[in-house]
Amino acid sequence: MKYTLNTTNYHDFDVFEVNKLPGRSYFIPYPDRVSADAVTMLEKRYRSEKVICLNGDWDFKFYPRPAELPEVLDTDAVSFDKIDVPACWQMRGYDRPFYLNVRYQFPYDPPKIPTTEKVGRVFSWIGGDQGVAPRWKNPGEEYNFVGVYRKMLRVEDPGKHFVISFLGVASCLDLYLNGAFVGYSEGSHNTAEFDLSGRLRKGQNELLAVVHRWCNGSYLECQDMFRHNGIFRDVLLHVSDPTDIADINARTNKRKNLYFLKVSALTYAETQVTFTLSGHGIRRSVTVPTRSCRASCCFEDLSVEEWTAETPVLYDLHYETPTCCIRERVGFRISEVHQDRFLLNDRKIKLHGVNHHDTHPRNGFCLTPEEIERDIHLCKEYNIDTIRTSHYPPDPLLLELADEYGVYIIDENDLETHGVWAHQFPPTYNSITHDKKWQPRYLDRITRLFQRDKVRAATSVILWSLGNESGGYRNTDAMYDYLKANSDLPIHYESAIHSKRIAYDVGSEMYPEPEDVEKVGKQVRKEKQLNDRPYFLCEYAHAMGVGPGNAEAYWDIIYRYENLMGGCVWEMVDHAVLHPDGRYTYGGDHGEWEHDGNFCVDGLFYPDRSPSTGAKLVRYLYRPIRVRSLGGGEFELFNTTAFTDGGSYELRFLWNDGTEQLICPKGLAPLTRTQVRIQTGAETEEGLFAELRVTDLRTGKQVSEETLILRENYPSVSAASDLPAYFQCDAGTISIRLPDGQRLSAAEQGTILYRAATDNDTKLYRNTMLPYFAQKEEVVSVTPIEHGVQVLSRVSNKNASFQVIDTYQGAEDGILVTSRLHRLTGSGIIPRFGKAFRLGSRFENVEYFGRAGETYRDLREQFPIRAVRCRVADMTEPNIRPQESGNRCDCRWVRISDGACEVSFEAVEKSFELGVKPYSDKALFTMRHREDEEHTGTYVTIQAFQQGIGTASCGPGIAPEYQFPSDRDYEMKFLIRVRTPELEKGGNEYDVL
Repeated sequence: MKYTLNTTNYHDFDVFEVNKLPGRSYFIPYPDRVSADAVTMLEKRYRSEKVICLNGDWDFKFYPRPAELPEVLDTDAVSFDKIDVPACWQMRGYDRPFYLNVRYQFPYDPPKIPTTEKVGRVFSWIGGDQGVAPRWKNPGEEYNFVGVYRKMLRVEDPGKHFVISFLGVASCLDLYLNGAFVGYSEGSHNTAEFDLSGRLRKGQNELLAVVHRWCNGSYLECQDMFRHNGIFRDVLLHVSDPTDIADINARTNKRKNLYFLKVSALTYAETQVTFTLSGHGIRRSVTVPTRSCRASCCFEDLSVEEWTAETPVLYDLHYETPTCCIRERVGFRISEVHQDRFLLNDRKIKLHGVNHHDTHPRNGFCLTPEEIERDIHLCKEYNIDTIRTSHYPPDPLLLELADEYGVYIIDENDLETHGVWAHQFPPTYNSITHDKKWQPRYLDRITRLFQRDKVRAATSVILWSLGNESGGYRNTDAMYDYLKANSDLPIHYESAIHSKRIAYDVGSEMYPEPEDVEKVGKQVRKEKQLNDRPYFLCEYAHAMGVGPGNAEAYWDIIYRYENLMGGCVWEMVDHAVLHPDGRYTYGGDHGEWEHDGNFCVDGLFYPDRSPSTGAKLVRYLYRPIRVRSLGGGEFELFNTTAFTDGGSYELRFLWNDGTEQLICPKGLAPLTRTQVRIQTGAETEEGLFAELRVTDLRTGKQVSEETLILRENYPSVSAASDLPAYFQCDAGTISIRLPDGQRLSAAEQGTILYRAATDNDTKLYRNTMLPYFAQKEEVVSVTPIEHGVQVLSRVSNKNASFQVIDTYQGAEDGILVTSRLHRLTGSGIIPRFGKAFRLGSRFENVEYFGRAGETYRDLREQFPIRAVRCRVADMTEPNIRPQESGNRCDCRWVRISDGACEVSFEAVEKSFELGVKPYSDKALFTMRHREDEEHTGTYVTIQAFQQGIGTASCGPGIAPEYQFPSDRDYEMKFLIRVRTPELEKGGNEYDVL
């Protein structure tokens, strides 16, 4: 079959839709109530007789050079491949994955985009591959690729009403049917619908979709993600009878303590509509004849149970005609701004949020219903109650599941023009958003967001968001006005802060310093629009690599001031590409001519949704009950929820003397504090501390765990005997002989003053650890002292030089190590101070007492203190880009063994920090992927300290209280002991090395 293809729609600025149906609510109709009620939410889209899902294998032809796409396409002459729909073609071997953050993939010259010619030279002044450095780049053989999709579909009754729905296509879609043009659409994450009625014929029909890599609308889709293309969400064919429903709406409001629900329906032909509300003791039904194909009614004076994320109470709402039934689940909830407070159901609330992208390591933008549900379950499991749909409308199923399980949604428009800032010099955010010629496209996108999700705005959607990082304000004002005319929900848009508008209904910022957040709380910020309304951290705590650090500082402030709404961590899941051999890759690994490296690997969860330390931190940060010791057996309890009484939780205190105490804080109202007296355990030689476990009595699930430290005691150890014979100090290098010819020796660099840079040790693409990594050590002298030996060394890097005095003395069947650090020259901070040792790879068993997971100075309370038994491989984290990881704070002792011999390190006078890795820190410095992590031994570092983590990959650096100035002296002590069968029998005289 031959098609005369349109060759201009995708680059004609006057065109962004042709024959596309107006936006409408997402819903799935069924023939009757019995069938509508019989399916689960995950099945609903795929089980209706009135909706044919066109997913599956489609014919596909990829044109890497768009000039080769003929203007007249004869499908009978095309040699098609097969591709699955939904899918992103880069994840199926056509072109390659391409990750960017703030740049376009083509020259910035709005609204012009490449058509059939090469992309040509591109200017930008910032990027992960170039740092902050203005430059021109030549992409080479880079084009505006085209993908042509074909689907054959059989129709038995062409007299029906047919509407085809594409739930997501990037970047644009020209649709054809049986040789004729149907229509055109832009807006990748918005639903595109076309009326096929009268165009289909009985029997076989040929559907053709032409998808371009870029269109004019690509200027509005510069989001931080892999830039994928294709038909990436479900394709649905609605098959309707004349008296079926074409659109629905549901809108709730409240008068005093009673709700009313206004419902409406649009039909294809005149009929009557029955609206039925039922559930929780309510059943009301009204039948209304249509006028001009419209029907509506209002259920008034409803005494209902209100919906919240903590209590997701839903009612059934049926829309019925003689030929169809739509079942929706609706809650009753009011969200509003009252002066400088954000209220939900007339209550103050704190939003414990996360930013969520649609991302899958094998399928790109595509998520199955089960995978979407899994992400919602993860939110609930990790105490996350809010999702910002960064930076586009999600699959509508996510919103339905948020209604069902209880998650607040900030529903964001498919809009980001970040590249206007990165490709212009001097930079500005506002160029396109302030250009009125683009306003019709802005209004189209916000209209389609609202129309698709308007029913969800009665329940989980509590804020609309105009988009992301697009500046302001002329076109965003127009979108704001549209929403205000059609919805009662408050409106969020952070990027207004880059224009004179500053804020809309709620003030918002990304990655401010905690001190600046507190100024908002005190209402003393210089931007008055941040002081006189609620304030929301739409992005904070950048969860890239190890981290985020110091996130607790934000919540200490958020809980103190009622105008602070809470915030959303950036972001939920790492973006990476999973290969058949198990490798993960990120930006720059696929031959991209420009890229932003591993900046996409910035999630609380790894790509397979296993939790990182960041996820466990967030679970702790967002815990529903907080406990703080006030001394003398008095404790403060703080209920951080907005709607749940403290009596819903059981607090179990497990004291270190073996005793337990249970309390259930009944009557502790939401967002209030109280003081209680709790019977503590008896102090032991280790001190007094308790592991606190909090259980939700409604589900029986533990929602948090932590350690409350009241007092800590550590032993003092004195030199009491000569060093054992198995200890040797050869020219200042120490080693201990172990059985079978093995040894414990000082690592290649015995004193460690640096770390392999975490992602948060990077600021504006600069590795801040590089000056420290250039470390040199030299032994100055070795001097015998009482019961041992003293080694004087000089350690230097590009910032400073230090004197290190190490003493090794015999004590308590072991070796007492004392290390002192003193700066000689230079300045700055010391990232780390530790003594590093190496054992053979056979020493893979680890036992220690300390924090039960990865912890750092500003990232530690998320793990309780307890005894842990694991393997060496468990002591580092599987970051997609290897980096410093696996530190353990508050350690009393560690034992490393090979099953026959055990080497232990024990704290003296105060706890130490512990690092155990299967490779050296020096080797780790050069690793880029998990596959680089070659195991060369067991490396143990006993540390006086390691600086905090911060969140400087995108946000504040390390707070001063978690840094260590080099102009101070530091000291650490610990005891080394060796246990072997020979030693247990009393034979401790090994040969001297």
